[in-house]
Amino acid sequence: MSYALTDRWLPRLTSPLVVLLCIALLTSTALTNICMLLLALLSFWAWSRYQWSDGEWALAKPLFVLIGLFCLWDLGANLLGGNSLSDSLQALRHVRKFFFVLLLWPLFASPRVARHALLSLGATVCLLAAANLVWTLVLHHPGMMTSFMPNMYGQILVGMVLLLAHAVIYRQHHKGLFLGLALLLLSSLFLVSDRRTGYVLLAAGSVFMVFLLWQSQTGRRRHLFLAASFAILFAILALAGLSPKVQSRVALAFFEYQQFTHAVVLQNHPIETSVGFRLESYFAAIEFVKAHFWLGCGSLKFPELFTQTLQQSISLALAQPVTNPHNEYLYIWATKGLFGLLIYLSIWVQACRMAARRSETWQRHGMWLFVCLFLTSILFNSMSIDMVEGHFMMLVLLIFLAPARIWSAADDLKDNASC
Repeated sequence: MSYALTDRWLPRLTSPLVVLLCIALLTSTALTNICMLLLALLSFWAWSRYQWSDGEWALAKPLFVLIGLFCLWDLGANLLGGNSLSDSLQALRHVRKFFFVLLLWPLFASPRVARHALLSLGATVCLLAAANLVWTLVLHHPGMMTSFMPNMYGQILVGMVLLLAHAVIYRQHHKGLFLGLALLLLSSLFLVSDRRTGYVLLAAGSVFMVFLLWQSQTGRRRHLFLAASFAILFAILALAGLSPKVQSRVALAFFEYQQFTHAVVLQNHPIETSVGFRLESYFAAIEFVKAHFWLGCGSLKFPELFTQTLQQSISLALAQPVTNPHNEYLYIWATKGLFGLLIYLSIWVQACRMAARRSETWQRHGMWLFVCLFLTSILFNSMSIDMVEGHFMMLVLLIFLAPARIWSAADDLKDNASC
């Protein structure tokens, strides 16, 4: 089969699978795994026919090398931790989301596939946000209708809100539609979501986006833009403060923190609250990192060793091993050492550098915004361990970095001509 024919049919075969993956990612674990398997099989065919365009390999090579080093170091850390080669190879499944970035790259290099993935994610999130609003406010059911992705809900809502806000500012068409969808997602975040991380991400992401847009202004427009931006952010903050859901969740966070600090004084550490357990885990993880500073203990031995450290801290027996300290920086440092953490952070630095070379403003800013959200989110959660978060991270890297452009008219014409 000729390369031209492969190039013609690959986007047609890949796009439906990618659309299905984006829907499944937020609804079904089984369907997500099936889609990933089919895409992985298709990627071998894609790589056999893939040709790098001018300058693309030089641009992508540092990212590929860093992801490869991170996966190899995960293997090395487990071997140095005293595990067998067979067990260490099996443990690579914990970093498979990064490996999938390399494997699926040629599929997402098509602007058509990247667009369909992004639009599918956005449409799925908007439909789920609307359904959750009806479920909670109209039908008066407790909690969200979709409990499959509670940790993910705030993160992906905020990411899509910021992309829509960026489109309202930069794009000439459909501003009313983008604004309406952004308000829908904000309503779901404030009135439905129980994830307090989403509030933190909205604050961090909004300030970062204001900074990005402020840099593009000149002269007096900078001051006017800055004043208008913070006025809008203040209005959003005021609206959020009127939400009973936000009030109760923020008040609970302060209460749990005060309960934790009071218990520390009395030397009676609580672990029954979300904030209390996270703080206990942070302190225990810091002590654990000191003992495995440079090379880490490996991901295989981490649950047992960390659980022992945590039990000594709280003087209580835990029913099951703790696999997640709810802070990915500490987790990477504890399992892969300082060397592994530096590689991990370098992947994100290189992703931002690669995005900076893209000519499309929306593509550059989109990648930087999501990196900001990711690096903030993993202060309280993780992506390399958690299934949904890890696959979402994979999709974001592929959507914004694999294609040279996503929305440009030139690529649209080229893509249509090839299909």
